[in-house]
Order: sequence, then structure tokens, then C-alpha cells
Amino acid sequence: MKRIKEFFADWSLLEKAWLAFVLIFQTIAWIISKDSWFMLAMTLSSSLNLVLGAKGKIAGLYFAIINSLLYSLSCLKIPLYGEVMYNMLYSIPVSATAIIMWKKNSANDGQVKFRNMTPKFALFTTIGTIAATFLYAEMLVWMGGNFAFMDSLTTVVAVIASMLYLLRYSEQWLMWVIVNALSIVMWVMVWASGDKSAVLIIIMDVINLCNSAYGYWNWRKIAKSIKA
Repeated sequence: MKRIKEFFADWSLLEKAWLAFVLIFQTIAWIISKDSWFMLAMTLSSSLNLVLGAKGKIAGLYFAIINSLLYSLSCLKIPLYGEVMYNMLYSIPVSATAIIMWKKNSANDGQVKFRNMTPKFALFTTIGTIAATFLYAEMLVWMGGNFAFMDSLTTVVAVIASMLYLLRYSEQWLMWVIVNALSIVMWVMVWASGDKSAVLIIIMDVINLCNSAYGYWNWRKIAKSIKA
């Protein structure tokens, strides 16, 4: 109990309420949809990953690994090969590496030292993202995947956002806003094609989009208060 109190010591009442709302809301949605326990575990691990991550808690990275595994299994049956490859071959190793790097770049009180991108770095990142998206889309078409361009766009942006996440840049949250918005569109398309279980993923992405916007604001605030 003491460790739990210490973990939430720097959380405001609003932040605690947001965490509780996210978990309760997604659980209620799961009950109403009468979906599998697998879907509940996947959606809750995603929310815990991002809510804790937005707060700057290393614990969120452990949930990121769990969610990447579950989400890739869900995408495999669609099939969304880009999402599967991203989560299995990239997201899990990056999250594991981030746990080590974040611990090495923390202040004395345990707060991770986040930082902000320079304009030049931001421009380079944008150009690289656009080029990689078109190249990867061609590869997915060749593999026979569905929704190739959308799959490529969400995957490429997520790859670069994960790299920036690893390097502790606050702007990575803006890229996750894009990823979540595009993912909502993609899963609406999946739902429209007949897969009704996609509803829970859509709800998860809407919540994650809101949380990403908060994460950007909070990380920038931390970056200004702690010298990286």
C-alpha cells in the first residue's frame, strides 16, 4: 500500500480521475460488447501504457510490451502486416530498451529527463516520415495486405514516434495523435467490412488520442523544468 501511495504522490486529483475513468469506461464498453477477455486485456494494457507514459512513468513501458504482443495477434487475422511487423519486430525491443535508457536519464527524484526537438530536427523527421510511408506502402501492396497505404502510414509514423519516445522527445506525442487519429479511421474501415470486435479498438484509440494530447503538454512542461 505504501508503494502505491508513493507511486501516485505526484499525481493531481484530475490525473487520478482520468486514469480511473479510462479503465472503468473501457471495462464497461467491454461488458456491453460481450467480447473476449483477450480484448479486455489488450485495450486496458494500451491505456495503462499511454496514461502512465504521459505522466512520465517508466511502468508504462512494461504495459507497452504486453499491449504490443496482444495487438499484433489481433492484427494478424485481418491481416494488417504492417501493424504486426511494427509491434513484434520494433515496438517490443524499443520498449525494452527504453526502460533501460529512461532509468539512466532520470533526475534524483526519479523524474525522467524529457526534451524538446529543434526546428531543424523536426523538419528532417517530417521529410523522412513522408518518404518512408510511400516506400513501405509499396512493400505492403506487394505482400497482399489490406488497406496498404493506411497501414503503412500508421506503421511508419508509429515507428518514428517510438524512436522519439525512446530518445525522450516530447514531440513524439504529436505523432501519436496522428497515429491514433489514423488508426481510428483504419479500424472504422475494418468494422465496416464486418469485424464488429473492432469497436473496442476504436474506443481505445479515441481515448489514446486524448491522452496523447495531454502527454505532449505534460512532457513539454517536464522538459522545461528539468534540464536534459
